[in-house]
Amino acid sequence: MTPREKGNAATRALMGAEQSERLANAAQSGTFGADIAGYAVDHVFGDIWTRDGLDQPRRSLITMTVMVALRQPHEFGLHMNFALDHGMKLREIEEALIQMLPYVGFPAISSVLPIATKIIAERGLDKTADYAGHRGLL
Repeated sequence: MTPREKGNAATRALMGAEQSERLANAAQSGTFGADIAGYAVDHVFGDIWTRDGLDQPRRSLITMTVMVALRQPHEFGLHMNFALDHGMKLREIEEALIQMLPYVGFPAISSVLPIATKIIAERGLDKTADYAGHRGLL
């Protein structure tokens, strides 16, 4: 299996056929950014995400932690969805956010709460039907 085939298989398993195909098409497009997408498919997903030692939910949890620290809510949301898709519980994600508090601070955690709230609502994971979502800490 070529690195590209291995990466494409890994992205399909992680993110589903639609997102995986979008990334594969970007990598093959020959347009600006195609090489970057190719490195992501071949190396990030083909080499790193397929290593033994950690399952996909734990890899997503680690990646979510980094995305919080870097204040990248969009990427946090992608990996929150991947983790939930692969069996991680919402409570585990919330506990990870609490664990991060003393290390990355309230502003970093607050930066991902709106995207987390959106995902919770979209997936119907709200605790009550009238839950309006979290808009930040203040």
